[in-house]
Amino acid sequence: MDVANVNAIDEMPSASLQALANKCLSGERLSFEEGLSLLNCSQPEDIQAVCHLADMVRREKVGDVVHFASSLFLYPTNLCELNCQFCSFYAKPGWKKAWFLTPEQAEAKILQHGPENLTEIHIVGGLWRDCNLDYYQDLFGRIKRISPHLHIKALTPVEYDFLAKLHNISIEQVFLKMMEWGLGSLPGGGAEILVEDIRRKLAPGKISSDEFLAIHALAHRLGLHSNITMLFNHIESHEDILTHLCKVRDVQDQTGKFRTFIPLKFGQKDNALGKRIERLKAKSVPLVYAVSRLMLDNIRNLKVLWNYVGVEEGLELLDCGANDFSSTNTEEKVIAMAGGVSIKMDRTDMMHLIRSKQRIPYLTHSGAT
Repeated sequence: MDVANVNAIDEMPSASLQALANKCLSGERLSFEEGLSLLNCSQPEDIQAVCHLADMVRREKVGDVVHFASSLFLYPTNLCELNCQFCSFYAKPGWKKAWFLTPEQAEAKILQHGPENLTEIHIVGGLWRDCNLDYYQDLFGRIKRISPHLHIKALTPVEYDFLAKLHNISIEQVFLKMMEWGLGSLPGGGAEILVEDIRRKLAPGKISSDEFLAIHALAHRLGLHSNITMLFNHIESHEDILTHLCKVRDVQDQTGKFRTFIPLKFGQKDNALGKRIERLKAKSVPLVYAVSRLMLDNIRNLKVLWNYVGVEEGLELLDCGANDFSSTNTEEKVIAMAGGVSIKMDRTDMMHLIRSKQRIPYLTHSGAT
């Protein structure tokens, strides 16, 4: 261990934090209980120390490069058969905020935003029967005809399960068809919290935690990489967060194909759960990021969605173990509809912000994060 790390350990504010810092900087894995002790830190100096430790681990693991993408978010529809308590996105037929894009309209939207300025198309939507396999074959074909180099990052495990049941085929068959049409990777949405009693309260109609992770593992076996999220700052406990992190880490031990972990701060606007503010349990966002970096020793990238937390706080999270600043987020709606930040951002803006942290911006071209 180098002198700087030894000095950093010595400067930790308590013997227990010194021991955990020594373990992390020696490359040893933290247990559930050790991660929980870090997440339970409440004193400002302790939280700051954990964040500094995560930043040191980040520097050793991935250096000073910060990834970002130039993404167009494409939502075929927000019509959905579910009505999840935390969701501000979904709509029912006849609602003013409802929409449905035909493949032709989706193609026009891509052309409108200049495909030469994009590196990926990020596609998710509601569970709606008109968005079936025929729909996605048409849509993916149009995207690849616009540019074969556009990376298609599409659909969550919940959507793949829905398509399999809709067409009475296996999820593996759905994946194989989508891959043939141009699917490149999976985004991370739909994980919420991978603890069943919490998941049932948030989204009782969704697939279980085990099913969700099994679909990611299946995608990995077929050669697809994926991201994975964690929705926090609602009714979950610290123990629930650590359970989620450990489940993700276990799958990554088996497959190695999670590219990026993405903590998502819950947005309270225009959803049933957000109106019950007395039930919500606020967490330290920097601490959640830091503990995620320290627990997920086998996942390279930790992503900040600046439009969830704001640009300034997002930049601060780059000092808490993160090495990915998301993307330009063109046409992003899920976060915006829940009260997130809506700022027009281009590649130049992203690079300027990352450089303001004395970090090295890197534009990804193949869904790498």
